[in-house]
Amino acid sequence: MSRRAFMVGLGVIALLIFSLYRAKYGAADSAERIAGIEAEIERAIDERQILLGELSTLSREDWVEDYARNELGMVTPRAEQFVRAEDLPHIFGAVDDAREISLAEGGSQGVRHD
Repeated sequence: MSRRAFMVGLGVIALLIFSLYRAKYGAADSAERIAGIEAEIERAIDERQILLGELSTLSREDWVEDYARNELGMVTPRAEQFVRAEDLPHIFGAVDDAREISLAEGGSQGVRHD
């Protein structure tokens, strides 16, 4: 066997060993990254479950009413507080068209600036 063939064979073996080492290191690195991502997914799933539980609690009508009453100082509306749009002219009187147009165009509320 010639010396040249031996050196080429030795170089090929060294290249294979180096490639095997890199593949093994790359696989270990990929496995670590996959484990990290899986842990992050688990945390996100747990957080989602917590948020869904909070949403379920906070969207209950009785909780909203208690919060509005105790924290915001709101009270249950009385029947006389509700007015239909078609009843407004009877309650407040007719509004003249010129004033409505002025208000719609961004004018003042009937105050003269002479």
